[in-house]
Amino acid sequence: MSSPSFTKIYRQDTYPAIDPSRPENSVKDKTVIVTGAGIGGIGSEVALSFAKAGATKIAIVGRTEKTLQGTKTAIGNAYPKTNVFIAVADVGKAESMGCAAHDIRVAIGAWDIFANYAAALPPLSTIAGADEDTSWDAFEAIARFPFHFAKHFAPKARPNATFINANAGASHLPAAQLPKCSAYCAAKLAAAKLDDYLAVENPNLRVFTVHPGVIDTSMLKQVFGNTGGKELPKGISAVLSQVALPAHFTVWLASAEADFLRGRYIWVNWDVEELTSRRQEIEKDPLLFKIVLGGWPFQETKS
Repeated sequence: MSSPSFTKIYRQDTYPAIDPSRPENSVKDKTVIVTGAGIGGIGSEVALSFAKAGATKIAIVGRTEKTLQGTKTAIGNAYPKTNVFIAVADVGKAESMGCAAHDIRVAIGAWDIFANYAAALPPLSTIAGADEDTSWDAFEAIARFPFHFAKHFAPKARPNATFINANAGASHLPAAQLPKCSAYCAAKLAAAKLDDYLAVENPNLRVFTVHPGVIDTSMLKQVFGNTGGKELPKGISAVLSQVALPAHFTVWLASAEADFLRGRYIWVNWDVEELTSRRQEIEKDPLLFKIVLGGWPFQETKS
C-alpha cells in the first residue's frame, strides 16, 4: 500500500518546521479545545502538543472521564502551568455538545483553537448486511459534528479563531480499496464538504480539514487488522506515521504560516516547507484540495 503525495517529501514523523517549541508555532495565551482527547489517542497527543506550544488553557472533550483524566494528568506532569478542563460529552449528540460548549465557556472563557479528533467506526459490513441503526449512529457522529460546532461552539470563539477538523485519507479511496467501510467513508466525505461550507459561511474563521496520516490506533486495527484485530498487515505497517506528526502538524496549522491553506483539505504527511514554497500555485487554483466530484471536471473554461 502506498500513498500519493502533493509534496516530494512524504513525512511520517515530526520535524523542526512543525515542532511546537518553535517560536513561530507558539500559542502562548491561547485557549484550546480538543475533542477525542482521551489518553492513548491522537487527540491526547494534540492536546499535549498545544500545551508544549504554550497554550494557557485547554479543554479536553471525550466520552470517558477516566481516559480524559489520563490526558489531563499527562499534561499536568509535563506542563504544570497549563490549565486543563475536562468535559465529558458525546460529539454525536447535539444536547451533549451544547452542554459541553456552555461548560467550557464558563470554565475557561472564549476559545482560539478548536481541534476535532473524535472518532467513530461502526462494525465493518456491507450496506445490505449492516445493522442500519448502528451504522447510521456512527455516520451521524461524524457528519453532524460540523452542525454541532457551528451552533454551539463557533459563537463562543474569539476573532480569527482556528477550527481544525480531522478527516481520513479513506475518504479519497474508491469503495473497492476499502470494503465494508461505507458508513465511515461516506460520513468523512460528507464532513469534509460541510467544512467547506463552514469556511465560506464564516470568513473570519480559519477552517482546515486534515488527514492525520495512517496512525497505529485501535480503529486502524479494526479496519485492517488480522489475528483478531491485534496486528496490522505488512503493507499497512510500511506507511504508518508516528502520532507526533499529526499532533505537531495541527499546532502548525494554528500558526499564521498556514493561512494560505485555509478552507482546504490537506494531509499531515505533506512537507510544510515545500507547501509554503508552492503557495502561489496553491492559491491560484480554487479547486485544489477541495471536495468536488471527480471524473467530470466542472469548472469555468479558461479564455
